Amino acid sequence: MPRISVVQLKLNMTLSRQPFLLREKSLTTTRTGSAMLRVVLADRTGAIGGVYFDVPGHVPDSLTVGQGVEVTGRVGEFKDQLQLNIERIIPARLENPEEFLPLARRPIDEMAQNADLSRLLKTIFDDKTTYQAFTHAPAAKFNHHACVGGLLEHTLSVARLVLTACELYPELHCDLVLTVALLHDLGKIRAYDPVSFDLTGEGSLLTHLYSGAVQVERAIDALPGFGAELRLQVIHALLSHHGKLENGSPVLPMTLEAIVLHYADNLDADTRGALDHFQRSEGDRSIFTEYSSMHETKLYRSGQDSPSPAGPQQQSLL
Repeated sequence: MPRISVVQLKLNMTLSRQPFLLREKSLTTTRTGSAMLRVVLADRTGAIGGVYFDVPGHVPDSLTVGQGVEVTGRVGEFKDQLQLNIERIIPARLENPEEFLPLARRPIDEMAQNADLSRLLKTIFDDKTTYQAFTHAPAAKFNHHACVGGLLEHTLSVARLVLTACELYPELHCDLVLTVALLHDLGKIRAYDPVSFDLTGEGSLLTHLYSGAVQVERAIDALPGFGAELRLQVIHALLSHHGKLENGSPVLPMTLEAIVLHYADNLDADTRGALDHFQRSEGDRSIFTEYSSMHETKLYRSGQDSPSPAGPQQQSLL
């Protein structure tokens, strides 16, 4: 008889030596003084309660919670819930234990760390010269994160943003979008001078998008067996993360991961740029700041003399 899963059980269905995982068991006494075994049986599709009236004394001790059992009986009903009325239950070895355990909503293969992307990040950041430059470089000359360690701070913020996006949009390839978030501004270690923060010759002539994409592409080409399709998606996201041709990207974002990277990059850069712009004019009590070239407008100081939005009078709408 083929195995019947929990989700397939129907009222009055007869079971013969059907395998289940024993999730719970308890031995009680009925009003008439006879022994009664209660169990919870499960597989990956769900769980169902079961009851064995007048259970022989040796049976409960022979069963181990977390192990397999074979059950013979009939599907009944108790308090509007299906319940197995057990006639026989014995220990059994489950041929494929994973069939009897609950699964995550997303496929394991999808959630497991991609080996190629892991190798790529390790290759790049295990290089001491690259790591030292990356952790000390600025992210820009002036507009945002223009400080020692600014590139690292910006990169980690973008990584946190894309991880949040992964929670909201399970269709995203999380390992891919996190990888390109960590690598998207890699070219800035050669595009900006680490002391003056000025653009270098390479930064001016090639841009950090190209320099970073070339470095990543060379690292990929040195990794045997790196997936060709994955390679295309990584390089595409790096080249398109400025979002528009007029902003320096040679191609527009065409994948979900590239789109999310672009907006996460913009969100962090624009927000930090605004905060930096406010800070540069702290002594000015005007309602509006001076013109911000990054935002192409003046910025409103949104009640600097008012209580903090996190104050006791404020209530979250979420």
